[in-house]
Amino acid sequence: MDRFERLLFLRGLLAMAELPPEIPRVVAEHTVERYFPKGSLLHKQGEIPNTVQFVVRGSVEILRNGRPVRVMGPRTVVGGVAALAENDQGYDCVALEDTVTLELLSEDAQEIFEDHFVYLRRVIRGTAMELLQGRRELGEKAGFPTETADDFPCPNRKLDLVERMAMLRKTLTFAESQIDAIADLARYVEEQRIPAGTVLWREGEPSHDFVFPLCGVIRCESTDPPQTFRLGPGDSVGSIDAAAEAPRWFTATAETEVLAFRLDRDALFDVLEDHFDMAMAMLRAMAEGMLIIYDAKAASVPPRALQTPSPEPVTLGG
Repeated sequence: MDRFERLLFLRGLLAMAELPPEIPRVVAEHTVERYFPKGSLLHKQGEIPNTVQFVVRGSVEILRNGRPVRVMGPRTVVGGVAALAENDQGYDCVALEDTVTLELLSEDAQEIFEDHFVYLRRVIRGTAMELLQGRRELGEKAGFPTETADDFPCPNRKLDLVERMAMLRKTLTFAESQIDAIADLARYVEEQRIPAGTVLWREGEPSHDFVFPLCGVIRCESTDPPQTFRLGPGDSVGSIDAAAEAPRWFTATAETEVLAFRLDRDALFDVLEDHFDMAMAMLRAMAEGMLIIYDAKAASVPPRALQTPSPEPVTLGG
């Protein structure tokens, strides 16, 4: 594929939809066409991947600890989760048939993210959509723990800026070191005391914001598929669908009196645009969440040994 053909392919990807035309052009300039014979590894568990692969032709399978969790076909992106999580225990990705990809170095991807925040936001949205679909496939509890965390100490008064920052640092664990960004977020959050029995939103309604409980329990119920779980202090309620810009996937009801922060999605992304390190930390946390979902899916299937030796991939011209 020459540069123009790579550009046409990338512009047809869902991840590139509605983006300014210069972004797929920049990505195309940094990609290399690769050929993976059937049985070869695109990524190997035990190594931090340094590439992202856009599948042009063929199909690949993701295996977590030797257990198959997902098959990816043409016009999908593979390797991003493990690369973004920077986790050497990511996953094996093996070609199920002769496969052609466009390969992008992770370091080049991060540079493009930093120069074009709209692309990073689209990747966050896509990763959130994967998380949302993954949660909906994890059974009655959606993969959440049965018990909620203990309450944070909550005073019976309005919290000041320093207290807001402290609470946000406990909730947004990926941003513990991002003091300036946390300070900006603390100015945007709205503190709410929610009586027991209050419905925060209903399944299917538009999602606009994130809710961070500081005290109390929120009951979450969905009908398609049927799921019921409880979230509390330390959790981010409604964050997946809000980040995915998708309708609410469950009805949220205050089971007890709840003290919470509510944060508008656009305000969050305004802060992330000003604090690139925090945006990348959030994306890494989401990628790590996908690995947890892969583990949950893998637990129900038997392990599969990889065929060895595997043929070597080939760099194609163009």
